[in-house]
Amino acid sequence: MPDPSDPKRPRLVFPGSDADSAPARRIVSPGADAAAAPGPEAPAPTRRPGLILPPGAGREVPEDLPEYPRLRPLGLARVSDGRREMLLVSDPTGVIQGQPALSMEALPMLQLLDGTTSLTDITSTLMRGSKDLRVASLVRDFVARLDQMLLLDSPRFHQALQMLRDRYHQLEIRPAALENQAYPGQRAELEAFLDDHFAEAAAMRERAVPPAAAQPTDARSATAPAAPPRAILSPHLDPRRAGAVIARAMAEIGPRQARPLRVVIFGTGHSLLDDLFALTRKHFETPLGKARCDTAFVDRVASRLGESAYRGELAHRDEHSIEFQVIYLLRLLKEHPFTIVPILCGGFHSLLAEGQTAREAPEFERLIEAVREAERELSGRTLYIAGVDFSHVGPRFGHPPIDARVKDETEAVDRAGLTAALAGDAEGWFRAIAAQDDRTNICGFAPTYAMLRCADVTDGRLLHYEQCDEPDGSTVTVAAAVWG
Repeated sequence: MPDPSDPKRPRLVFPGSDADSAPARRIVSPGADAAAAPGPEAPAPTRRPGLILPPGAGREVPEDLPEYPRLRPLGLARVSDGRREMLLVSDPTGVIQGQPALSMEALPMLQLLDGTTSLTDITSTLMRGSKDLRVASLVRDFVARLDQMLLLDSPRFHQALQMLRDRYHQLEIRPAALENQAYPGQRAELEAFLDDHFAEAAAMRERAVPPAAAQPTDARSATAPAAPPRAILSPHLDPRRAGAVIARAMAEIGPRQARPLRVVIFGTGHSLLDDLFALTRKHFETPLGKARCDTAFVDRVASRLGESAYRGELAHRDEHSIEFQVIYLLRLLKEHPFTIVPILCGGFHSLLAEGQTAREAPEFERLIEAVREAERELSGRTLYIAGVDFSHVGPRFGHPPIDARVKDETEAVDRAGLTAALAGDAEGWFRAIAAQDDRTNICGFAPTYAMLRCADVTDGRLLHYEQCDEPDGSTVTVAAAVWG
């Protein structure tokens, strides 16, 4: 999570603030015109206690206002500017730059924007709590502002989303999104950072019972090229917390290969909402250089998937689950040539809600078959990586504070899934999580399933399992595993 003290973090701009001094990525509250925000001495706008809408009844409301407005999926977090509490909006699609802030009093209004309640009915509901005759105008003005800010599921938003998708798809390079946040942005510092993790991974290997077979981690000490494993499971938790576990998984590859290596990386698409997967054919830029995408492989897969291949591609822009794998690969393999095939996977929650399995999702099945077919048709050695975390439990994830009993139960859930995965049993992996209705929030559910199906592996080895505790009493669990 970004550091709130980061000077590059966008700041709130409310009526009464100095809009001219704000950086490009500002956070503007609905109803406030940033260009014409009143100066510091201007009195704050007044609101009637029973009125939950911002002022602005005099604004001209567009004629194409949705009659049944629906608030689209957004993240809402309660924050304070020191004077009042606000709702800070985060956009999983990335269409909105910055994070708009809504008045806390707007929450009841937002809850009415479900796509089934008309503007007339919303007005009637709000009129019961206010005698202000302006309510009808204020409702329409507020909904219009939300639409203009692209917060509604409306034609205006979908047009903006498609334009952004088209522009992003044309880019050849994906810049690093997490440098200087989750890992150093300077090459020398990042190399030292990663080398420390590989050293910890070597110590982790030595402490294993029974001791794991050693893979040389220094290319100068490797006397012969090593054959890579078939598949690896590696965390995508912040490298400052789980970097040694990521390095432990990557160290199984070995630093030297007999020939160029293709690495298909299935990552968790945390911001994928309705899509089960998202491809990209971009090269990944990092402080260590560029990881080149195997565009021929991606194109083969995309040709089988049609429009759905890149529908969710924007999720790659800020996603960390593949980016973290790439920096460890670049440091480990150094000058050895390799390419990546970046594929994000969404959640399986809709399948669980319908009582279905992954094999009963035709689109996801097409992805599996397309990847396997592309590997058969194209030459080269292929390694599969699932960049995943396991359980997410505790207050941060909507649960009560956890105790030793909950931690033991969480580990039992994790290990039930791992047992099936290590046997190469993708359907057993799915069943183990579905049987619990994914109650521990395993965010590697879909990527691990995809990796197991595509790699077609058996006889995996668990390299490490760990519960990473957080200050608020929450826990994220991670694991590293390898299949030969």
